[in-house]
Amino acid sequence: MDTLGKQVVEDMTIEELRQHAVEITIDRERLHSDLKVSQDCKTVRDSADYNHTGEEFPIHLCAFGAQRFSSGRHYWEVDLAQENTPPKNYWLIGVMKDGNLTPRDRSALTPSAGFWFLCSDGPNGFHTNTDPSVKLSLTPRPERLGVLLNYDEGQLSFYNIKEKKHLLTISSRFSGSIVPLFNPGAGDLSPLKIMDGPNPVEQAESSQPLLSNNSADT
Repeated sequence: MDTLGKQVVEDMTIEELRQHAVEITIDRERLHSDLKVSQDCKTVRDSADYNHTGEEFPIHLCAFGAQRFSSGRHYWEVDLAQENTPPKNYWLIGVMKDGNLTPRDRSALTPSAGFWFLCSDGPNGFHTNTDPSVKLSLTPRPERLGVLLNYDEGQLSFYNIKEKKHLLTISSRFSGSIVPLFNPGAGDLSPLKIMDGPNPVEQAESSQPLLSNNSADT
């Protein structure tokens, strides 16, 4: 069963999270044709000539991490706002079972199919892909998202780094190799940027414990 709930991970400081930081890059070989990625495989966004039609989140614009995990704790951060630009409205960040293809139908991206993520869908708000899907009230909108994968304990945790808040933890059971999952959405000014590891956060941000977002935990 896949659930949301408070976990001891919410009491970890940013410094403690960083002890599990790993270098994450985007797998260029599996990049969608309507995405463009930077030379260092850290920044991804929709192509300038991509014409997104309809109101549905462009679920097919997924990029995959080149790294694979089958045990242990692994942490990375994703920048969702450039300087002097508002935070991204559209993004999807999480993990998936290695080898899974991304279907065009959002309803097919379920934990039982090997997908676990948090999605920001513009005016439709934030939601997880747990069964059933859970809508969340996250204020303010994250500018930098921290992700902690605890493979052995079956936990995927998300953090608002600027606000020093634990947002939520998805509890599940992982098997096989797990890879990071990213989707930059379409139409935002800011790209999606994976921060460098193993030191993705300034030292000044490391000393204070993270706050719990009570509205997100059930």
